Amino acid sequence: MFTTSIRRKLMSLLLAATIIPIAISMALSSSYIKRAVTERAVAENQSLLSLGKNNILSYMNSLNRISLTVYNSLNSSSSLYALIEKGQAAADPAEFDLTNRMALYSHLLNMYQTMKGIHQIHLQFAGEDKFSYLLSRGFFRSGAESVVSWPESHAADSVPFVEATHLSRHYGLDFSRSIPEENVFTLRRPVIRTPSDEVIAYLSLDVKATELNQMCQELTPSSEEELYLIDPGKNLISTENAPEGPNGQASHAPWMDRVLSSGRESGNFTWKDERFSGIILYDTLKTNYMNWIIIKRLPYSYLYENARTINTINTFIIAASLIMVVVATLFISVSFTKPIKRLTRQISRMQSGHFNETVPVQGKDEISILARRFNTMTETINDLINREYKLELANKTNQLKAMQAQVNPHFLNNALQSIGTLALQADAPKVYSLVSAMARMMRYSMNTEETLVPLAAEVEHVKAYLELQRQRFDERVRVDYRIDPATLSVPVPKMLIQPLVENYFKHGFEPQGGTGLLRLSSRYTEDGRLVIEVEDDGLGMPAEEFARLSERLRTPALPLSEGESGNGHIGLYNVAMRLRLYYGDSAGLALESGRGRGFAVTLTIPLQAEEEDER
Repeated sequence: MFTTSIRRKLMSLLLAATIIPIAISMALSSSYIKRAVTERAVAENQSLLSLGKNNILSYMNSLNRISLTVYNSLNSSSSLYALIEKGQAAADPAEFDLTNRMALYSHLLNMYQTMKGIHQIHLQFAGEDKFSYLLSRGFFRSGAESVVSWPESHAADSVPFVEATHLSRHYGLDFSRSIPEENVFTLRRPVIRTPSDEVIAYLSLDVKATELNQMCQELTPSSEEELYLIDPGKNLISTENAPEGPNGQASHAPWMDRVLSSGRESGNFTWKDERFSGIILYDTLKTNYMNWIIIKRLPYSYLYENARTINTINTFIIAASLIMVVVATLFISVSFTKPIKRLTRQISRMQSGHFNETVPVQGKDEISILARRFNTMTETINDLINREYKLELANKTNQLKAMQAQVNPHFLNNALQSIGTLALQADAPKVYSLVSAMARMMRYSMNTEETLVPLAAEVEHVKAYLELQRQRFDERVRVDYRIDPATLSVPVPKMLIQPLVENYFKHGFEPQGGTGLLRLSSRYTEDGRLVIEVEDDGLGMPAEEFARLSERLRTPALPLSEGESGNGHIGLYNVAMRLRLYYGDSAGLALESGRGRGFAVTLTIPLQAEEEDER
């Protein structure tokens, strides 16, 4: 019947107005969440790596100090250094071993017992066919070695170094294999004849990797995170959750090559290949005896786990919204067009009167059909519509608007309660607290039956308002309540204090500054008056503007000019005018301010006048 249907138009409009904003919002929120998650993860893990770096350096420095005890008491004939000099120069190593074995054992035992994680200590004198000594768990052996047990890559060096994690060796002295093999890293220190550079002995401290592995484990709270501690040769010192294993060499790791070739001590970058896609962070541990790099890999699958959950929730919300929109659209369109069609049929039956005006007709939808039929009736309609009918119609329209004004606030209040319930279910008590504060403010403002309320109700309303404002400004507002309990039952005009508190956030509070202070107090005076003070430490007010404001508040009953209504002090004018309406000249409003010295408002309310009003 109709070429263009209103029902179709409504459905198209409502669906487009719902789907497009939700889709855009979902895409933007997903992008923002991923970016925020990435930035936060990088910052937190870079800080965690820095903390782990300091812990590992402290541990290794303690181990290095133990190796340096070989130089203690250089001038003492019984020191370990003196024994090493004798042993290295001894013509008969066996005779030296026989006479100095226990003294060497005592020195090495002191070093062994200094740190719990030491697995074994090996000391070898420089030169061919020189004696070497091995101490581990009460096991002490000595013997002549034809070859120096020292890595060939460092044979010509006279500086200490750390050998990557490996299985512990027996140094050719533990023939019965009574010392169990352990994963250890080795601190090797050449003993130098001072003040020359001649190496007279080689000291090796094999340290269990357990403590180092524990430190690395603390840097990976999740099993999805990978951690590597390597040296410049890509030898693995320690790993956590790594597919390469606890020790060895990661030769097929191009991302390690990028870390080693970066030339920076710390940093991060994104990496994607067939095995890994995510963020790689690294930091450097460098001393005179070691050069390690600590690397952490964070896969996107782990970083975006929460983001995917949020996207799933958004998808369900969109689906539910679409179903609701379709149902609501059908209901609204049917409800809207059906009465029009029914009225059209009724008008067709009422063509016995005349009407004075015609309606312009355009289009072919239901409303256009109604207009055409209405124009057909203009020749037959008379003066049946009189003044009383119009007044009755206007009265019903006003009643309907009043009912709508009541329904909407109740709907918002119920909606806030539902949101608060969902916040509790989602374990978000802070959100519930803020929603509850908003609901309390709405209930208080919607209650139009009371014009005078106890001071306690006003204080609670202000607390709910301040709870929202403190959340907005990240708790950078301190509130000092100095309320005399005896004043809480005194009736005061409703919505008297909140505009004064709001004035602080509009004009006095500096969001970019430090923490602000707002003080709310109440007390009785000796002559039986209630005093309410609202004071802040904000920006204050210039002297000229303060003078104009004070002069204007002396006559609050006069209407505000256009310039005055836009200067931002309407709340103060309203408070002053309401005090004048309720108490006449018996009430007072005083201001105190100065540039940079805060702002204070003092309200004085006569109690006797209130008691007479109540009687």
